[in-house]
Amino acid sequence: MSAALAAILLLQATAASRPPATTTDLPKWEKGPTPAEMNAVYPPDALKANLAGSATVECAVDATGLLADCAVVGESPMGSGFGAAAMALSPKFQMPLKSPSGASMVGRTVRFPIRWLHSAKTQLPPVIVNSETGSGSVVFDCRVKDDRGLDNCVVVDARPPGGSLFAQAGEAVLRQKAGANMAPGSRLMVVIQMKGN
Repeated sequence: MSAALAAILLLQATAASRPPATTTDLPKWEKGPTPAEMNAVYPPDALKANLAGSATVECAVDATGLLADCAVVGESPMGSGFGAAAMALSPKFQMPLKSPSGASMVGRTVRFPIRWLHSAKTQLPPVIVNSETGSGSVVFDCRVKDDRGLDNCVVVDARPPGGSLFAQAGEAVLRQKAGANMAPGSRLMVVIQMKGN
């Protein structure tokens, strides 16, 4: 059996032995990583390419509020190193021992995303799109490709919150082009304003 397969089976066994992750009645983090700690584990190849990414981690809360038995349950882009970076950061998080309702957090399973993103320093003029799904806006932070197209777009804000506008806004943002003054690999803010019919 390969070492990679053994590691995957071990992670699956660890994840299966704890209660399912809860998303309700969760307190705010008591402690989390600093920006310097986040930057220290930014995957080197992703950093060099100015690639944004994220990983979702699932952990048990121990008796001190620290995280234990963590496993990566999602990574984007896959294979980019953000899963390993998230695992390196998991000891930096600590939960309060009580939830907002007063219930114990000890032994609960929490699932949370960790995102790495360098902020865009330039913004395109807002793009207006007629929409049959409603009105609102979605703000993206995208990377400029060699052909001035955009990729690696990350949603940084949406109004109203939720995902009903994401598909149409995502298609619209990928049709945009950066100006000639934008260097390939730099990041650009794009606001897609959806106007309901």
